Amino acid sequence: MQLPHFSYFQHMKTPYILLALGAGIFASCQQQGQQQQTNVVKDSLPPVVEKEKSNHCFEKVLGRDTIQLRLTMHDSVATGTLVYNYFEKDKNTGEFNGLISNGIVRGKYVFFSEGVESSRQVIFKISDHEAYEALPDSIDHQGLPVFNTRNEALKFDNIPLVEGACK
Repeated sequence: MQLPHFSYFQHMKTPYILLALGAGIFASCQQQGQQQQTNVVKDSLPPVVEKEKSNHCFEKVLGRDTIQLRLTMHDSVATGTLVYNYFEKDKNTGEFNGLISNGIVRGKYVFFSEGVESSRQVIFKISDHEAYEALPDSIDHQGLPVFNTRNEALKFDNIPLVEGACK
């Protein structure tokens, strides 16, 4: 029997060599892709877990005067309503929007009194189911309260609004 010519074997080997070479490249690319995916997962930040919204209602009653604060707190934002109902004075009812930092809520109170819309800054310290209203350092030329910008220097009313069931 006569052996086939050398070029015949060469032609037979070529498809297998190409197939083996292609499989090797494919496997290499796949491993590199998996490695990159692993690095992406390792390098990415952990998922952010948002805190749930919490609702709080605070009230202070002194004689015939009442202050009610209803807050919804979510992360560092506080929103809600604030009512000042002083005996024989016009009732102030409005919306509160503020930011929370280390138990101090600083915000803007937009309210109606005698049918006129007004706004001013209000600050509360939230502590153990109580809310203490900040006392202003002074009153500006427009009659608005001025508070210290540093939380540590704020002064608070010594009679708190007490947390209770929302009405």
